[in-house]
Amino acid sequence: MQISFSHEHVYTPEWRGNVKLPEGERFTVTLKVMNVENLMFLLDAFSEAGIEGDVELDELKTDQLKPIIKTVGHLLPIYASINNLKNSDTGTDIVIADVVEYPYFLNLAAELLMRLAEVSTPNDDDVGNSNAPLDSEATPQVLGSFAK
Repeated sequence: MQISFSHEHVYTPEWRGNVKLPEGERFTVTLKVMNVENLMFLLDAFSEAGIEGDVELDELKTDQLKPIIKTVGHLLPIYASINNLKNSDTGTDIVIADVVEYPYFLNLAAELLMRLAEVSTPNDDDVGNSNAPLDSEATPQVLGSFAK
């Protein structure tokens, strides 16, 4: 049997119109697939904040995002790295620690955590010919719009 499994995914965030920029001007984020313990911790944080099912980022309130970033924001530097994002004032690179630390990046941090949950959660297509079928109702869908 052969399976397709990638440990890393390059993601182009939608934050602040990034995906609408010319390709050379966009920034990307490399996301590593989470281990099971951290994934469950992340999914629990979403659930406790009332975020379940297919949710659009712009539908979420700041009060929902704050506890998620406070609880699981520390996971981003473990599983994510930013490529090609610069501070226009200083010319220095914006790093993932900045995204977690500064309020300016709150929505970006939330978007990345949601995408991280998606790339780390197996779905029916991932399971393929496995002998242990995955119950699709038990598979959390954190943010359907970013899975496209």
